[in-house]
Amino acid sequence: MLESAAKEWESPTMTVVADKKKRVTLRVAKPGERFDVQIVGDGKFILTRLEPVGESRPARVRIVRRGQYSVGVLDRPINEQATIS
Repeated sequence: MLESAAKEWESPTMTVVADKKKRVTLRVAKPGERFDVQIVGDGKFILTRLEPVGESRPARVRIVRRGQYSVGVLDRPINEQATIS
């Protein structure tokens, strides 16, 4: 009986509350950690911590004049994944 009780405490449950801006804080999360959220219906959500992506820095942008327009030119190529986050 004690063994099963110990296993329950290995992954404790917690309650979180959304604030006015719809943000939720997890006490066990570290700053910068990313999570995938799946809505499975019946008011249930599955939260999965994502593996950290490599040390990537934001692309630097400089504004240049092209004809009548000002456009942003990046210092390196970016992929579609970088535009989503």
